[in-house]
Amino acid sequence: MRKLVALVLALVLALFAVPAMAEGKLVVYTPNPDAEIQYILNPFIEKYNVEVETMPMGTGECYTRLAAEKDAPIADVMFGGVESTWTHDYPDLFQAYVANGNDKLPAEYQNPDGLITYYILGGSCVMIVNEELEKELGLNITCYQDLLNPALKGMIASADPNASSSAFAHLCNLLLAMGDGENPYESEAAWNYVAALIDQLDGSLTSGSSAVYKGVANGEYVVGLSYEIGVAGFISNGAEGVRAVYPTEGVCWTPVGSSIINGAKNIDNAKLFMDWLISDECQTNMATAEGSVLRGVRTDLFVPTDYMPSFDTLNLKQEDSEYTDANKQTILDHWNDLWNK
Repeated sequence: MRKLVALVLALVLALFAVPAMAEGKLVVYTPNPDAEIQYILNPFIEKYNVEVETMPMGTGECYTRLAAEKDAPIADVMFGGVESTWTHDYPDLFQAYVANGNDKLPAEYQNPDGLITYYILGGSCVMIVNEELEKELGLNITCYQDLLNPALKGMIASADPNASSSAFAHLCNLLLAMGDGENPYESEAAWNYVAALIDQLDGSLTSGSSAVYKGVANGEYVVGLSYEIGVAGFISNGAEGVRAVYPTEGVCWTPVGSSIINGAKNIDNAKLFMDWLISDECQTNMATAEGSVLRGVRTDLFVPTDYMPSFDTLNLKQEDSEYTDANKQTILDHWNDLWNK
C-alpha cells in the first residue's frame, strides 16, 4: 500500500517541483536516530546538493556544546531534540525563523515565535507484547490496567525515567491516561496506579530504551513500556512474535523540533532546511517511504500500517507539555520516592 501511495504522490510532487538551486554547506548537530537521517536528512542532501556535516550526539551533549560555542558557533542547525524548556533555559542559542509552510501545520504544531520548527511526532505511549508468552498466560493485553495482573509481576520491561527520555515520556503518558481531575498528573488515581505498576516491575529496570523491546522479543519479558518509533522500527525490520499495543486508556504524541543556531554561518541553507522539514515533499516521504516509521506533524499526509495505526482509531489525549516540562524533577522525585519504598 505504501509503495503505491508513494509512487502516486511522488509523481504529483514531480509535476509541481521547483528546481533545486541550493548548494554550499550545512553543519548539523543531532541526537536523532538513523531513521530520521535516512528519511529526512539524506533526501534533503540529494535534492539540494548541499554538503552536510552531521555530528551525532546526545541531546544534553548538543546543548553543552552549543553553549560552549555560542560566541563562535560551529553548528548551523540542531536537528531534533529541541523543546520549549531547552529554548527557555538556553535563550541565546537559537535565532528565530518561521519556515515556509508553517501555516499548513495543525495549530498546535505551528511556530508562533520562530524559535522551534516542529516536524515530527514522538509517541512514548506504546507497549510491545510477546504474543507467545501472552498466550501461555491466557492474557490479552490491551490497556495499562492489564499490567496489574499478578501473572505479570516481574515480567514487565521498563527503562528508568531518570535516565531515559522515552521512559520519562511514557511515565507522563501513564499519569495522563490513568489520572483524573483538573490536573491528572498530580491526581491520587494516577500515582496509585504508578505505585501498583512499580510493585509489578519487581525491582527491575532495563539498561536503556532499546533493551525494553529487545527483551520482550527475546522472551525475557511478556510486555514492555516503550515508544512508537522504536517498536514500529523493530517490527518493520522483521521482528516476529511481537505486536504493538496502544493502551485503550489513552495515548498522546508530542512534537519534536529543530532550530537554527544563533550566528549560523550557513544561514541560507539553515533556513532552507527548516523549510524542507515541513514541506509537502519531506512530510510525504516520511509518511509513504517503504520502511519508514516516522509520523510527521502533517497528520493529514500520514499513511497507516499494520503496526502504526491512524489517529482516528486511537483514544488520543493531549499532553500538557508546559506542565510536564516545568515539573519534570517533581515527577521524577515522586517516582523515585515510590521506587525506593
